[in-house]
Amino acid sequence: MNKLLIYIGVLGGIILFSSCYNNKKDITTPTAKTLSNISFRDDIVPIVISGACGCHNNGLSQNAVQFTHYDTIFYSTILARAGVFNDMASGKQHPGEGSIYFTPAQAAIIKAWFAQGAKDNYVPPAITGPVTYTTNIVPLYKTVCKGSACHGGLGPTLDYAKMSADKDQISTMMASAGANGHKGGALSLDGTTTATFLAWIAQGLPQ
Repeated sequence: MNKLLIYIGVLGGIILFSSCYNNKKDITTPTAKTLSNISFRDDIVPIVISGACGCHNNGLSQNAVQFTHYDTIFYSTILARAGVFNDMASGKQHPGEGSIYFTPAQAAIIKAWFAQGAKDNYVPPAITGPVTYTTNIVPLYKTVCKGSACHGGLGPTLDYAKMSADKDQISTMMASAGANGHKGGALSLDGTTTATFLAWIAQGLPQ
């Protein structure tokens, strides 16, 4: 009986340690299949809202652009900085104070996603009802467009008059999900943002 118990214990230990090794390998090394089709919501967002970008989450820093606030994730804010993430994953410095460290696996996933066009795989529901500048556009502007290197700092400040005057340019940007029309270079914009702006323009830019 004692020999049987010892045998079972040894066998269980072998299985346990071999499982841990395989799991660790799977977690730390992205497979070729994973890298061939990166999901923004499933692969990129968890990296950005984790410890690597802690200052950008839940109001921990008043000077940092927020990617999350408790249970709310600002997808467009994350998408709009795809180029910055790719630069840092490629070894460049964090554009602000401090630093961000991506693990080799995280860096590989970010670079693969950027090479695939930094797209959002989410298809939002159709926009229904009135869309106004005050209620719908301003909150998007504050989370997507404002930042120290964007329209809250180096870029021009945008208000209702400016957006109205540039509606054709904005239409081009939103119709191409940010690939065209932005004077500061291509952006990656999520479907909810583009659909909201296009609905606002189609409704005559109500304030």
